[in-house]
Amino acid sequence: MPNDSDRVFLDYTQAELDQAYDQLHWAPQRDAIQVEIRKDCEAVRRSMPPRTERYGGSEAQFLDIFAPKGASGVPVVVYLHGGAWLRGSRRDCAYPAPAVTGRGAALVVPEFDNVGVVPLPQMVEQCREAVAWTVRNAASFGGDPDRVFLAGHSSGAHLASCVLLGNETLKGALLISGMYELHAPMLSARSKYVKITPEELAAASAMRHLGRIRCPVAVAWSVGDSPEFRRQGKVLTAALQGMGRLAGGGEIFSANHFEEPRQLADSDSALSRVLYALMKI
Repeated sequence: MPNDSDRVFLDYTQAELDQAYDQLHWAPQRDAIQVEIRKDCEAVRRSMPPRTERYGGSEAQFLDIFAPKGASGVPVVVYLHGGAWLRGSRRDCAYPAPAVTGRGAALVVPEFDNVGVVPLPQMVEQCREAVAWTVRNAASFGGDPDRVFLAGHSSGAHLASCVLLGNETLKGALLISGMYELHAPMLSARSKYVKITPEELAAASAMRHLGRIRCPVAVAWSVGDSPEFRRQGKVLTAALQGMGRLAGGGEIFSANHFEEPRQLADSDSALSRVLYALMKI
């Protein structure tokens, strides 16, 4: 047990807190997994090329749309990729498309700038723009603008939690292994590349603004996640349950943080069942 003077958050020393927010420490095979994911996504994009649209003014602000053939009035899920706010691409998130479209829904995957290009609050704003574009234009690709849902994994789940705040158009959200209170992450080594003011930190911590969530929210995390990601998921789950906003979820059995979202490629997986129950499809 560390001495009180060594603790920086709860019972964590600085080194322990850094590890608790570093998924690579818990899944050192991350890069190999992501190579596999990229190959899977390239195969999906070849077999069912997406419609790609610009939704904002920056060079990154494009989104891919995967819709069932002959779609008309189908529900839509917008999926925000993870990558520690530093990495990731819409091109690495095509893997859910066959399962989602096979279920009779459309998948929209936005690209957005990372914190090496824009500040974190601007990343959140770009994701809000992507959701707003999707609602406005859903009918153009056979989607139902009154049945748009949001999902995100890791830092994408954090961004999704921020997009939810005050949003009146989304009908539900699935948050997968994210961070919903930024106090502890910004005490960790992540603060070396995420530069935000105390006011911005507060605004981007959804746990401090749960009264502004207007729709049902499902929360999931992996048994293989780092301890702080598991804790954050459990805390948010308890809070939403107390508010009557929890729509399901819980701990998902997967090898690690990076394997977890791949379950969305299987329409019968535990994670997919949470998503489809939320969407009522």
